[in-house]
Amino acid sequence: MKHAIGRSRLAFAAAGIPAALLLVLAGCSSQAQLTPAPGANEVTGEPFAAVSNVDSVDVLAEPNVWIGRPEVLQDVTPIRVTIHNNSTRPVRIRYTDFSLVGPKGVRYAALPPFGVTGTVQQPVVTTVYPPIEEPEFDEDGFDVAPYLGPMYPTLVPWGGPFYYDPLYYDNYYTYWRTINLPTHEMMREALPEGVVEANGHISGYLYFQRVNPKEGRVVFSEDLVNAKTGNIFGTVTIPFNVHPL
Repeated sequence: MKHAIGRSRLAFAAAGIPAALLLVLAGCSSQAQLTPAPGANEVTGEPFAAVSNVDSVDVLAEPNVWIGRPEVLQDVTPIRVTIHNNSTRPVRIRYTDFSLVGPKGVRYAALPPFGVTGTVQQPVVTTVYPPIEEPEFDEDGFDVAPYLGPMYPTLVPWGGPFYYDPLYYDNYYTYWRTINLPTHEMMREALPEGVVEANGHISGYLYFQRVNPKEGRVVFSEDLVNAKTGNIFGTVTIPFNVHPL
């Protein structure tokens, strides 16, 4: 079913990008192309995108639209995610709330682009890159996670409790150590952890563990969490077919 949704500055790819990107992907035999599976709400004019609405929160997932360094696609599966919060709740954005899951239960995690150390009460972000003065993601009504504040000096930190998950970071940040990523470009465009306020939106990339091209199908999932209470009030699911290239 085709579904139309409003566009923001970076919410969707510019005209002509998908065709050019296919040429890039076609030269890499170890990559996976994701397309909306039957049952997904497709987006008119966007062959790879699909959207879901749960409790007044629109979530758009766009695979195959990465136009940065093509070698990135050898090691991770970037998906641009746009969240429009039309509800009255502030929606928490944490990497642990996202996943791609295959038909046999294989879970591909959203990778933290920043390292974080220290304690839950006093986390410290670690990176060799300077603070991101001009992020490349699109946002309005978004508050960044407090521990990421030093990396985003132009963004307002969330004023409520927002604890980083040391087990998640310790487990998945190590993925980067063997592949010499992320690049500074990836970090500028990454969807950061934080909170989308009521009537706010954000659009940026999540970098998932590389999807096996033989997976056949994966389901994009996001738990919608009320940032004030910590309660899950819905789960977004969007199915995608996986095609080897």
